[in-house]
Amino acid sequence: MMNYYPLTPGNKWEYKQKDGSVYSNEVVEIAGNIITMKNSNAQDITTVKIENGCMYNELMEKNNFQLWLKDSLQVGENWEATFTANGLNSVLQFTVKEMGIEKNVEGTNYPNVILLEAESKINMNGNLISTGFFTQYYYAMGIGLVLTTSSMGDYHGLIAAIIH
Repeated sequence: MMNYYPLTPGNKWEYKQKDGSVYSNEVVEIAGNIITMKNSNAQDITTVKIENGCMYNELMEKNNFQLWLKDSLQVGENWEATFTANGLNSVLQFTVKEMGIEKNVEGTNYPNVILLEAESKINMNGNLISTGFFTQYYYAMGIGLVLTTSSMGDYHGLIAAIIH
């Protein structure tokens, strides 16, 4: 079971975006260690895999499961997720920035939050080149993703969670 992202059938999260629109993300099915999720903003389902306390997201292409989140983390820890986007070899370089913080999102205080920051890079001839784009993911223990922000001003704040 994911400490920072409880993935149980029927769990559902609703998020408010910067423009005020709302979308939801829901766990639809679990088959072994494969979890199927449905985002109301996306046409296709999302598939994640859980192994040994680690969550792997299927990034940009079928069966390209890349490490996204771990139960056991330490500040300063980092890892990379690789994928191809628009024909470019891309990398998200994750870093655990903070742990055990409190975060207020849409008027609710969440204790025991971790902050992961992902820097987007492109692999050009073996050299990683930063795109200058950073995304921050805030996960609350036992609740899941409560906030996503980015260097481009994106905002996705949790407004409701149904956790079983």
